[in-house]
Amino acid sequence: MAIIDQINEGIKEAMRSRDQIRLNALRMLKSKILAVDARANLPDAEVIKLFKTYFGNLQEALTQAQSVNRPDIADQLEKELVIIQEFLPTAPTPEETKKIVIQAINESGAKTKKELGLVMKAVMKINSAVDGKLAKDLASQLLDGY
Repeated sequence: MAIIDQINEGIKEAMRSRDQIRLNALRMLKSKILAVDARANLPDAEVIKLFKTYFGNLQEALTQAQSVNRPDIADQLEKELVIIQEFLPTAPTPEETKKIVIQAINESGAKTKKELGLVMKAVMKINSAVDGKLAKDLASQLLDGY
């Protein structure tokens, strides 16, 4: 089942169960898809990219809400983040990420930190669900050892 179909089913279910937070989050996800393609004919890979961007925006908003002491907004954002995570691929564990980074360094032939961009490209080719910040930190540490 395509992601858009899962979202449509989720919207129907949230309406039946009167789960307003879930309904609003799913409607927002659907609007993100429709903003790019009015017929919602995007491939799942493109939809996941949109959702990752939106997820990052919500994380940033959550950080800001916590920093200005707005627990009501922070709580709602946390609930939305949980709902969006259902549609995102699960990120590899830190140990798996380290293996992916080592493989990417070997494939790219990088020797110094100046070639970090090559390593990150290779990491994303191997597994696009990797946490980019963690991968960059690991690659920096590993390239220091070279």
